[in-house]
Amino acid sequence: MIADSLREMPYAESHTIHSDPDFPHAYYGDSAVLSELDVDRAAAVLARTGPDAGGPMCVVQVNHLGGALARPAPNSVPYREGRFLVRLLAVGDRQEARAVLDPAFALLAPVALGRALNFAFGAGDRTEGLYDDGTRKRLAGLKSQYDPANLFRRNYDVSA
Repeated sequence: MIADSLREMPYAESHTIHSDPDFPHAYYGDSAVLSELDVDRAAAVLARTGPDAGGPMCVVQVNHLGGALARPAPNSVPYREGRFLVRLLAVGDRQEARAVLDPAFALLAPVALGRALNFAFGAGDRTEGLYDDGTRKRLAGLKSQYDPANLFRRNYDVSA
């Protein structure tokens, strides 16, 4: 489905931007920050996740990156050199979703820089690719200094 829903809206309606259901639902998803995305690779991902793929319903979102996000900044946002963000989400059983999404992400692996922390849905404790080595090391140092007892542990662990 293609929809043009671009409009000004009050903040109180911002939760409706992606037309998500207003009730809890099971889904699994992840993301890949890419150095490039060509038509053939995008078509291969859509063949794995589209309506003709025969698996669970998937949501595929591609965002063009750059601009202010590409500028260096004193924070923990990695992969600023990324040109595209691909988010894949499958509704339903996790094993069934992974059977569809994992091969689709494998198609993106040759051009993937890493993953976007804000779009790792149901990925459990999997932390690889969320930060580049320098950022992970800096965050691990801060965690060690300010949270040595690991009080804030219900997040993606940066100390490993």
